[in-house]
Amino acid sequence: MPESRMKAFFIHRDDHVGEWRPLEEWDQLWKPKWLLDTPDDPKRGDWLWVVAIFVLVTYANIVANRFLADAWHIPFNLGILAVAIAIARGHETGWTDMGLRRDRIGRGLAVGGIVMGLIAVGVAIAAAIPQTRELFEDDRIVDSTVPFLLFEAFVRVPIATALYEEVLFRGVVFGMLARRMAPLWAAAASSLAFGFWHILPTLETVESNPAGGVFAGVLGLTLASIGAVLGTAAAGLVFMWLRLRANSVVAPILAHTAWNGFAIIAGTIIVHWL
Repeated sequence: MPESRMKAFFIHRDDHVGEWRPLEEWDQLWKPKWLLDTPDDPKRGDWLWVVAIFVLVTYANIVANRFLADAWHIPFNLGILAVAIAIARGHETGWTDMGLRRDRIGRGLAVGGIVMGLIAVGVAIAAAIPQTRELFEDDRIVDSTVPFLLFEAFVRVPIATALYEEVLFRGVVFGMLARRMAPLWAAAASSLAFGFWHILPTLETVESNPAGGVFAGVLGLTLASIGAVLGTAAAGLVFMWLRLRANSVVAPILAHTAWNGFAIIAGTIIVHWL
């Protein structure tokens, strides 16, 4: 790659000066008055690359849930994420668009840290109530060792799930769409894609969770899938609001880590220690 092209790839445009949406607007984009605000210079062309991102996401989802061994999840997911970021950066999507500005990490830590604390309290309450405690007794937790579960909670979930999915959906997908349409529609589209992303994991969870018997048969699995799409799409909108509130994907990464990781920790305590 020629030096000029390489430089253009890494500093595609100055993320401090001359953006298509000023940084001050990005910091306020979580407020309702900005949600239907179309970019001043919307990029209407190159939809092929947006489609390419969705094709990449679909491919990664199928491979990871149907063919990939657990040991390969982290390198595979990080590789997919690197390709997605490269596509976005190469087609007029900046670090601000993807919520990856270094000078907004502090805001992300503050917003995400508050949400982590709230989730911790909620998980603790659910684990303490007998009626909801059995939801933590997943077959995957029962059949796994404590060291493996701790690895899941503190390594795989933060990297291969939270970091991966948040940068992919709230970063790359949203950033590319927000370059072309109002933030509300970009958030809705990326969150709906996030919902469909969870169909295959939901089918696996139905088979292993004690509560999965409620969704037996074709009708039950269909209802479980629809519920998963709607539920995770709604969660995606919440994560999206956190990303916009902090102007950083760090906030939803922390919230997502807490949501998945704390459940594993609670399940480990209930099943293996209590």
